[in-house]
Amino acid sequence: MAIAFSALAGYIYYSHALDWTALILFIGVLFLAVAATVINQYQERHQDALMTRTKDRPLPAGQLKSRTAIIIAIVMLSAGSAMLYFFTTPITALLGIFNVIWYNALYTPLKKITSFAVLIGAVTGAVPPMMGWTAAGGSILSHDIIFITFFMFFWQIPHFCLLLLKFKKDYEAAGFPSITSLFDERNVQFIIFIWILGTAISTLIFPLFHVISGLFLIGCIVVLNIILIIFFFRNTFNRNVAFNLSQAFRSLYLYQVVVLALLIVQALK
Repeated sequence: MAIAFSALAGYIYYSHALDWTALILFIGVLFLAVAATVINQYQERHQDALMTRTKDRPLPAGQLKSRTAIIIAIVMLSAGSAMLYFFTTPITALLGIFNVIWYNALYTPLKKITSFAVLIGAVTGAVPPMMGWTAAGGSILSHDIIFITFFMFFWQIPHFCLLLLKFKKDYEAAGFPSITSLFDERNVQFIIFIWILGTAISTLIFPLFHVISGLFLIGCIVVLNIILIIFFFRNTFNRNVAFNLSQAFRSLYLYQVVVLALLIVQALK
């Protein structure tokens, strides 16, 4: 759902409208996201069975046959690609197919080799806003969408690192390389904070290039980033405060939603 929402934000930002094409885009991107997820769960069904977090998923739990999962993935992939190709633009459909291939053929296998695969996986989260942008007729070379894509890329890294930190025992049990095998927990928290700073900077650039304008919206971006940085600084460097992973996840997700919402407000004002 979050992936489809970011694509919708890219569409509205360029088109300044919320119309039927936006709805088709949202559904098409959602179908592709479902296809990629089903393929991923098929690829990792044996590892999922070893992890507490994923052992109850349909495939490892035996509630869904592998053949059925493949059929679902093919149907979702075909339907999503066709919707984007015929009702938006061919480049949008190609970006969607590229994202599925990147996620399932590159990122998923690399996860079993190195914890640094998160840098590859972050690309998949950065592409959807560009899909929305091109669906509305925008060029992928426009500086506006490039800066929005950078923001989405930077945001993915601390999100992935928090995931690896929260479920490190599960990942280790399933044989996935864990970032905690390279760095201790405090260092991982410091790495997360550095990427949080990078994410904040990527949005503070918005006003400089008029991605966001107006005193109110610029003020919202500044205040939002101050809150985010203070929260993660306090969690990272105050040894009297335990690093609350659940709060960190919620804060980071809320931050992304608010930034995308501000982009939508910018387009519709």
